[in-house]
Amino acid sequence: MTALYPQILKSNVQWNPLTLWRWWREGLLGWLPLTIRKKLAGSQRRLVIEPDANGLALFRQEEDEREELTRQSWESLSRETLRKLMRAERPTAIVLRMPANRALTRMVTLPIAAAGNLRQVLGYDMDRLTPFSAQQLYYDALILERQPEQRRIRVELSALPRAEVDAALEALAGLGITPDIVDVSGGRKGVNLLPVEKRPRRGVWPRRLRNSLVAVSLSLMLAAALLPLWQQRALVIRLQKQVDILQRDSSQVLDLREQLEKAVESSRFLLQKKQSRPPVIDLLRELTVLLPDNTWLERLQINGDALQLIGQSSSASALVGLIDESKLLGGVAFTSPVTNDRRTGKERFVLSAQVVLEP
Repeated sequence: MTALYPQILKSNVQWNPLTLWRWWREGLLGWLPLTIRKKLAGSQRRLVIEPDANGLALFRQEEDEREELTRQSWESLSRETLRKLMRAERPTAIVLRMPANRALTRMVTLPIAAAGNLRQVLGYDMDRLTPFSAQQLYYDALILERQPEQRRIRVELSALPRAEVDAALEALAGLGITPDIVDVSGGRKGVNLLPVEKRPRRGVWPRRLRNSLVAVSLSLMLAAALLPLWQQRALVIRLQKQVDILQRDSSQVLDLREQLEKAVESSRFLLQKKQSRPPVIDLLRELTVLLPDNTWLERLQINGDALQLIGQSSSASALVGLIDESKLLGGVAFTSPVTNDRRTGKERFVLSAQVVLEP
C-alpha cells in the first residue's frame, strides 16, 4: 500500500499555525475555572437530526447531555416549523446523524506519515478496504493510537453510502436546513463524514469575534503574568547599570588613592633621606672650620654619603686627624699617595670620607 501514496509518506505531520493556536489556547484555558472557560468558549449547543423511514427526530445536545425536542413525520414537517425551532435553539452546529446499521466501520493501520492527510490516503485505498470506491462513500477517520517505534498509527475508518446521505441532505435542503456535520449514531466524537467542500460556512463572524475575545483575554492574562517579571527585569537592568557606574567610579577612586599613597610615600622617602644626612651647607661650614689656612681644596665631590676632597696643604698628613674629629664626617682616609707640587711647594692629596647619617 506504500506505493500508492509515496508523496504523502515523505512528510511527517506538520504543525500549522491553526494547530499551534489551538494548543496554546487550550493550555492557557486550562488554568481558568470551568465556568469562565465555558463563557469564553461560548455555547456548544448542537441540533441533532436523526432521519428514519417515518420522519425526523430532533434533539438538543450540549456536551454529553441529550434532550429530545420533537418527532415529526415527513408529511407533517414544514419549513416554517423548523425555522421557528432553529430560531429558538440557535445551535452552533446542525448534525445529521445516520443510523449505525447503515455505516461501515473498520480499523486500519497506516504509516505515521499519513497522519496529516488521512482522507487523501484512505481515498487512494478505499476500494481495497471496503467494497466501494471513494466516490461512492462519505467517510472520515480518527487516529486511535500512535506507535512511534513502529512508525505506525491505528485509525478507525467510518463510512456511509453516498446515495443515502445525499438523499437525506436533499430532504433537509427542501426544508431549509443545511447540516454542518454528518456522523453515525453511537459513533466516536469528532467524526464528520461530510466533505469539507460541502460544509456550510455559517457563523464565521461570531466565531471570529469569540476567538478574538478569547485571544485578547488570554493575551491579557499572559501580560498580567509576565508584566511583574518584565518590571523586575527592568529594575535589575537599571540597578546593574548603576552598580557598573559605581564600580567604575570606585575603581577610579582606588587608582587615585593608590597614586596618592605612592606620591606620599615618595615624598616621605625623600624627606627621610634628606633628614637623615646633614645639609651640604653644613658640610661646607664644617670643612671651612676644620681645614687650616695653609690648605685649600681644588675639588669637593659629594655622592650620596661619600665625600671626596682633592687639594693641597702644607701638611697633608695632619688633615686626616683634623677631619676625623668632625661629628659630620667619618672614615677619613687617603685614596691615593700624597705628592709634592713643585710649582706651589705644597703636598697634593686625595681624601675620602663618609657623611655620618643621623639615627
